[in-house]
Amino acid sequence: MSTFMEKYQSVIIRIIVIIAVLLGLFLLTATFMQLKSYRYIGSGLPASDTITVNGQGTIEKAPDTAKFSFTVQDETQDTASAQAVVSKKVATVKADLLAAGVEDKYITTADYNSYPDYQYTALPSIPSGQATSQQMLKGYIVSQNVTVSLKDLTKTETVAGILGKDGVTSIDGPNLGFEDPHVVQNEARDAAIADAKVQAQKLADSLGVHLVRIVSFSDSGAPSPSPIMYGAKSMMAPTAAAPTIPTGVQSVTSNVSITYEIR
Repeated sequence: MSTFMEKYQSVIIRIIVIIAVLLGLFLLTATFMQLKSYRYIGSGLPASDTITVNGQGTIEKAPDTAKFSFTVQDETQDTASAQAVVSKKVATVKADLLAAGVEDKYITTADYNSYPDYQYTALPSIPSGQATSQQMLKGYIVSQNVTVSLKDLTKTETVAGILGKDGVTSIDGPNLGFEDPHVVQNEARDAAIADAKVQAQKLADSLGVHLVRIVSFSDSGAPSPSPIMYGAKSMMAPTAAAPTIPTGVQSVTSNVSITYEIR
């Protein structure tokens, strides 16, 4: 036995040292985690003393996108003829838009419809229970709705003038707004949160208390800015000059409410 101990004494000592080191590291880690957890003790408990503040943030920015929507419609005795007329008018409008610098990828067909058009003629008095009008086919209506998105707002008035000159059936727009409205909405919310934090600190100082933590938050949301519409009727006259459309700036406002635990 003594011979075995003497032979492996150095190995046994090394194993004991390794075990001791590992045990020491384990105890050190456990102690650190326990100390770290103290800062969270009570964090899940309901707050008994609180204050609630409201913040508001408003962002004003110039719109970066203008959108138009226009419709070309025709009615003839057969669908093919109506399609040909509509296609020719749309091709003319598109060519003029491209010549004005509008990118082809931003000229998109939103919907295309073709359907029969009937008229109803009243019939002479007939026995009760039978039809009192006669359905007659007038022709076929074909309509194509196209949307145009502008990233260069300096072309807004030019596009409005082209649509009026080319005599499309109806025009909606320009609708001025933002390509990504969430970016502006987030900026307004951040401003509202910053305002709420300032109000909370002022109130805490006045009350002689300290802000501990946020226990609740609500965001009323930042509504999308109302689009600026331009009346289409004045653009329908072929000889009318291009309309004047100021782009200006749009305001986006966010309102938040924050509740703090106090001590």
